Amino acid sequence: MNKTPFTDQAWQNVDWFRTQTDCFDLTVRSVRIQQTDYLLVFVGGVTGSSAIEPIVESLVFHRGDLAFFPATVVYAASREEALDKILQGQTLVIVDGSAFAFIVDTRSYPSRGPSEPSVEKSVRGARDGFIEHIMLDLGMIRRRIRDPQLVTKAYAKGQRTKTDIFVLYIRDLIHPSILEDFNRRIDQLQQQVEVTSERQLCELLYGQTWNPYPHVRYTERPDIAAIHLLQGSLVILVDNCPSAIILPTTFFEQTKQIEEYTQTPLISLVMRAIRLAGVISSIYLLPLWMVLTLQQNPTWMDLPLPLIPGPLTFGVQVLIADLMIEWIRLSLIHSPLMLSSLLGIVAVFVLGDAPIAYGAYTQEILIMTAIANIGNFVTAGYELSMANKIVRLALILAVTVWGYPGFLIGVLLHYLLLLKTQAGPFPYLYPVIPFNGKEFKRLFLGNFTMDKK
Repeated sequence: MNKTPFTDQAWQNVDWFRTQTDCFDLTVRSVRIQQTDYLLVFVGGVTGSSAIEPIVESLVFHRGDLAFFPATVVYAASREEALDKILQGQTLVIVDGSAFAFIVDTRSYPSRGPSEPSVEKSVRGARDGFIEHIMLDLGMIRRRIRDPQLVTKAYAKGQRTKTDIFVLYIRDLIHPSILEDFNRRIDQLQQQVEVTSERQLCELLYGQTWNPYPHVRYTERPDIAAIHLLQGSLVILVDNCPSAIILPTTFFEQTKQIEEYTQTPLISLVMRAIRLAGVISSIYLLPLWMVLTLQQNPTWMDLPLPLIPGPLTFGVQVLIADLMIEWIRLSLIHSPLMLSSLLGIVAVFVLGDAPIAYGAYTQEILIMTAIANIGNFVTAGYELSMANKIVRLALILAVTVWGYPGFLIGVLLHYLLLLKTQAGPFPYLYPVIPFNGKEFKRLFLGNFTMDKK
């Protein structure tokens, strides 16, 4: 990248900026102090107007010295660097007659206030959540961890976006292989790519894959991010994204919630077991029930099994019921609030007695499908619940086509998929496979100590 130095003619520098960008809100203010002109160049909207006045006061009362301005002040190495900083919301102070300029941090992005995340709610936990302002997100983590060993590194990635990325870890707790692997990947990231979201950053770092299971964990809660930092994980914040990336992660780590850290150990253990049972049910319960129904085996519970017209028709009915629930869920997410009541009426017709009487599916199918989807809602990680849903649909198709052998083959392939998935230096089923007693105790009994061996 070419670097154009500043000239001692202040307005020539401003003219260069105007030729490089066509911004109607590029603003220039001139201040004359003891026969010397100072030009303030900034962009409206992302530059705090309240910060411009202290800059002028610092220049006037201290005769051009910015040492008393209460923010970051650095030299601008080139015009290109200065233009990038201006578009980020910082202010450039050009001194007429001198071939240098100052960059003053006056960023003030429009943002909303911290509020409790709508996805990761808690009864006893904190009520703040990450927002789209990366500096405020960093502050919410620093408020919880005041250790000098907390390392924060800043990156700007993207040829056009130049998105701010913060990487956080605790120096004496981070696993060396985690840090080494991430540094290698972030250094090899090409500057020509664009970063607009945390998901896009993960794909750029770890590549696109057909594996539905997430290799990182996303969270909107700063307390969860702080807990994982204390456990030796690495946290990534991306500007304009109201969530943090936690890596590495495992299958069992994705099932944990903040409630497990705010309740007594016994209650936390019971709730964790109930949640894990719901996660397993969301994957295997519906396909297993289909196998038992096709075999007409009521099992030791003596469950009443419905009469089925045929394996193919039965499988199609299960798929219809499962897809109907999924469509309703997606509609609730994307529909305006004023239409939610109308959507509830539609859901009654779709999942009520009318389709059952019409023969689209039976009451038993609807009940078992509802239980399986409740297991999806119990799953803490949204990405993990979506991956489990895809696996369940694949198992339903396998049972529909091949019956009992298809179920066994599908379960085996799912198990192999989990074994093949690698989350950093740890296997995806760690600490169960391979078994680690100390880490198993931390994960399931709520201890903070992490075993790195």
